[in-house]
Amino acid sequence: MRSLRLSLAAASLAFMGVTASLALSGCIDDPYCFARCNGDSTTGGTAGTGGSTGGTQVGGFNPTGGTGGCDANTATDVKNCGECGNVCMLAGATAQCFLGKCEIDTCFDGKYDVDGDPSNGCEYTCVVPVPGPELCNGLDDDCDGLTDSDDPDLVPPPNFCTTTPGTPCENTQILCNGAAGWSCSYPAGVEVVQGFVKLTESKCDGIDGNCDGQIDEWFTDLGKPCSDMGVGQCKDFGLIVCDPQNAATTKCDLSFPPDAAQPGPEQCNGKDDDCNGLIDDNLPDEAFAMEPIPGTSPVVLVDRHEASRPDATLMTAGILETVACSRPMVLPWTGGGYPEAEAACASRGPGYRLCTAQELEKACRGAADTLYPYGDTYETLTCNGADQPVQGVVATGTLAACTVTGTQVTDLSGNVTEWTSTQTNADPAPGRIFQLHGGSYLSPGLGLACTIELPPRAAESTLLPNIGFRCCKD
Repeated sequence: MRSLRLSLAAASLAFMGVTASLALSGCIDDPYCFARCNGDSTTGGTAGTGGSTGGTQVGGFNPTGGTGGCDANTATDVKNCGECGNVCMLAGATAQCFLGKCEIDTCFDGKYDVDGDPSNGCEYTCVVPVPGPELCNGLDDDCDGLTDSDDPDLVPPPNFCTTTPGTPCENTQILCNGAAGWSCSYPAGVEVVQGFVKLTESKCDGIDGNCDGQIDEWFTDLGKPCSDMGVGQCKDFGLIVCDPQNAATTKCDLSFPPDAAQPGPEQCNGKDDDCNGLIDDNLPDEAFAMEPIPGTSPVVLVDRHEASRPDATLMTAGILETVACSRPMVLPWTGGGYPEAEAACASRGPGYRLCTAQELEKACRGAADTLYPYGDTYETLTCNGADQPVQGVVATGTLAACTVTGTQVTDLSGNVTEWTSTQTNADPAPGRIFQLHGGSYLSPGLGLACTIELPPRAAESTLLPNIGFRCCKD
């Protein structure tokens, strides 16, 4: 019995020794604790907080794992990453433990790691179902946190805008407008429809609105002459320009010369001087330069100058044959027969007619009753006869010396010979023959006298470039 008691006492002492030994190791009351149980010490060789040096660490960075304070590889175990009990849990991601640090393994669908910071996981939510190249649509298509123009990956479509060199479109910028897509920022004046430059300009504004290198080319009347609603000399002329009040139309700009004249007395000049819409109508006596013939009673007036067409000029004889004019420094009316000359004088109005041969002789001799308009002696080159070095008709009054003395009546000697109303036969029209007076540029000195013994004659239908006429008035 005494031996049994001694054995039990010895066993009891041995158990107490083991208990004391476990107490010193840190596990006092939990036989299943492997790390940090009831006040683990951080002294050398005991469990630390991940990073103590020396000895096998329990719960610290244990690259070999297994024998530390927890049975885990803290270098790769997501539940004990870097230290025992440090569970890797990242927002929006499946985590992994790499070299004792929690990192992102994969992001959940629709979640992305944009900032590269694993501590906040896959922090960016992107709603694009299938990420792809960045587009201009208001979405982050490549899910990098940058949208449309903010993303340097955005590539504008080629040739989207018109940028024709040398036109207003040359420096056009392409813009991304989010969900509205791409657009072109064209400068003012460029005509655009639904974002694209028009093919045809609709505005007359001095701008190449369709950027084709031409300005307002669809307004084909630009620059052409125009006029107002005036008539005759009162009509104002101008040029077609763009209408500044309505860019869709053009207008007649009357500020260009020539300016309209004011209505005045009608003159024998082929123009509507009194602005009534009629040319050379109701011509007053003042429209014809005439003088009295000396020795006539009652007084007969004679034209100062050989008759001319209304539109005659210094260089052309004109084509209007409505009425015979009497004007200086224009080519005389030639090439017409007697009926034409007769009608041209009568068209002036009552009392106007062709002169008789006797009337023209008196007018040529003048008040001094000389043989030639300028005197009794023939003077070479004074009038336009055959002695002139250059043959041909000259403008009325060109040779100023060939004027009846004391008057302003010119060219009664030479230049063109003139029809008279003096008939030299008894035949009726059209077989009549009429006397001519004064000689022409083809006549020698004797043929240029005011009185000729055998005066020239011509059938009424004769048409010659050296035959003209002048008018008289009772």
